[in-house]
Amino acid sequence: MATVAVVGLGLMGSSFALALKKARPDIVLVGSDKNPLVVRKALERDIVSSANTDLSVVEMAEVVVVGAPINAMRELFAQLALKAGGVPITDMASTKATVMEWAAAEGIDLVGGHPMCGKETSGIDGADATMFEGAPWVLTRDEPRITELVTAVGAHPVFMDAITHDRQVAGVSHAAFMLSVGYVLALARRGDWPEASRLAAGGFRDMSRLAAGDPDLYVGVARTNRQNLLEALDAISKELARLYRHLEADDPRLVELFEEARSVRERWQKCGPRAGSRARSRFPATSPSPTALSSSARSRPARAMSAACRREPTCSRQLRACARSAWTSTARGSGAWACPSCARRRAPWTAETPGRPCACSRACSPPSPSQAS
Repeated sequence: MATVAVVGLGLMGSSFALALKKARPDIVLVGSDKNPLVVRKALERDIVSSANTDLSVVEMAEVVVVGAPINAMRELFAQLALKAGGVPITDMASTKATVMEWAAAEGIDLVGGHPMCGKETSGIDGADATMFEGAPWVLTRDEPRITELVTAVGAHPVFMDAITHDRQVAGVSHAAFMLSVGYVLALARRGDWPEASRLAAGGFRDMSRLAAGDPDLYVGVARTNRQNLLEALDAISKELARLYRHLEADDPRLVELFEEARSVRERWQKCGPRAGSRARSRFPATSPSPTALSSSARSRPARAMSAACRREPTCSRQLRACARSAWTSTARGSGAWACPSCARRRAPWTAETPGRPCACSRACSPPSPSQAS
């Protein structure tokens, strides 16, 4: 491979060029961007060796990587079809099914791509050669020359069809932006926002970060993944409604939802994509059912239990499975127990209140003292 053309030298395209240049100095990088100021910056900063506002550089490339915004891609593919000459083409757009349909309509056999990383800032000035290190990079098929480039910049390829990709990223990425926007707007429209804004700190900063993203980029995302995004927002709305009901009723089970969410977050943080490329083999494409998680938790290696744990449904240990039963302690010294169907924490149990219904809608109870002994 001698020459790679990067079409679109914004944040993602420029970051990719810098990363590839660092990893593979033997590759010649050329670029294209319709903004002459961006082209000048790319040349002055030596991000690419040659660049222009048209697509003439594409004619000298063995591989083309499209880093242009979604809204520009339909027109861009029509132009690329006349210039690329059958070389492998991939893109970096956040949605895949519609983008690949646009490419196919122009006779381009696009290898859909989506690096699962980025910044809330946009443009060439935010380019970062380390952006892709450890990140998943979705590819719709294994084209060796493109897969080699993805690996070279430090990402790990994840092969997935376009429809599955769009459904899954609607939840883990696109809906997060919408929630961030909704959160910021809800606060900003309160009468006391000018005063409250002076108190905003870490929580507001974390929740509002995505809302600082490029509006034009996310408009393209929303339009090309609308149905999946609506379904994701609907599911989130139902969980918010559940939280609201529990809070309104002062329901003690509210803590169960907090703990369940924390547990999911901790598992992701420990074993998620950036924990290493081995994470791909740990998690299936679809989320395991609550029952599967419960079974998995019970199959962990048993640790030494206190005598009380073996005699009755209380435990002085935290998050450790009882070696003698399916019951799992979830709170140090609280007498709490976990539903064997969904692994959710239940309130302290006594012999007078067995069979208490859990959030999974099953009537479940911990083992009797005789069973636990």
